[in-house]
Amino acid sequence: MKGKPLRVAKGNALIEASYKLSLNEQRLLLAVIARIDSRRSMREYKFSVTAHEFAETFQIELHTAYEALQDAAASLFERDIRTYDGRHRERFRWVDRISYVDGESRVELNFTIHVAAYLTQLHKEFTAYGLAQVSNLKSVYSIRVFEMLMQYRKTGWLQISLDDFRGRLMLEDAYTRFDNLKARVIKPAVSELEEKSNLNIQWRAVKNGRKIVALRFDFAESEQPDLFKESLDASG
Repeated sequence: MKGKPLRVAKGNALIEASYKLSLNEQRLLLAVIARIDSRRSMREYKFSVTAHEFAETFQIELHTAYEALQDAAASLFERDIRTYDGRHRERFRWVDRISYVDGESRVELNFTIHVAAYLTQLHKEFTAYGLAQVSNLKSVYSIRVFEMLMQYRKTGWLQISLDDFRGRLMLEDAYTRFDNLKARVIKPAVSELEEKSNLNIQWRAVKNGRKIVALRFDFAESEQPDLFKESLDASG
């Protein structure tokens, strides 16, 4: 994208929420969220992204962007988010309206009021990063792990229970053997992040006796310039 680099900001509760999205859906949401002023209230919930903007943001061919936006528009309405604050279990949709505008190659969407609360008026307990840091990622698991780590970029480490990790990715009934989870989710995500982002990551399984109960990630950012450092004092 030309001009000011795009910045993604999300309330930490949204980072920690449970949801599952396709790559196209994830990219569409990121492209829209990066265009929101996270420090101000959301006066209206309607946003749009064109195929040209999408192609430029994610460095893909224009015809691929057309298809990606149409696919995301067709399925995103059905996707939901699940949160749990220790007392209340809530479930709500990302959008309450979405459409693909033929002839303009543009997606229009309206966030639900519930999601808007995690994207606007963010002055504390939020995570911010440059959209360019994830724009080349091809795995939805890589994007989610990246956001989890960015929430703890001040400390440089994250330890998360295995149940919480599975829950956030909605993998409770998938890859039930840890070897499969490691081979299909964790290792590919870490490898892609080390290759395409500015993170150096070490991870290990944490055991209680012989049982794996948690994952520990230790990470450091390379010297690659980060245009969003000024946001970090308010995040975390």
